[in-house]
Amino acid sequence: QGWLKTKPGVFSELAPQLPFDSVMFLATARRFAQRASQSIPARGAGRANVTPLAPALQRNFATVSFPKPLSIRMDGLFVKCFIAAVLYFGPQDVVFLAGLGWIWHTKAATISPKTSQPDAEAAVEAFKTKKGLEDVTVSKGSRTWHLSL
Repeated sequence: QGWLKTKPGVFSELAPQLPFDSVMFLATARRFAQRASQSIPARGAGRANVTPLAPALQRNFATVSFPKPLSIRMDGLFVKCFIAAVLYFGPQDVVFLAGLGWIWHTKAATISPKTSQPDAEAAVEAFKTKKGLEDVTVSKGSRTWHLSL
């Protein structure tokens, strides 16, 4: 603890009471606060906004959020990698999605199978009497009829 007392600084009096990490954190916070106060434009009586002349203290780490390509060439590495990825993963995705669609179709067909009716109007009337429905809207399609309540 003796070497902390010999270091000059604002927090040297607090050093014996605080752990070393807390002293470092407080010193870092003080440095950032000084930089923030120096980067605020100075405004005096009758003076326009003047930025400080210390560009070394003004750091703009977050000015570029992501790399922006100026142009994409068709013979560049990005395009070649994209084409290779589509050629490699495309057939796998098609097979997987076709299987997934077939599974969904089979599940839906087992839950509610379609049946062809020789007389559609008689089937609708039989359905309405079976369910006890009176106010049913029938939309007739070319091959299928849809009922809505």
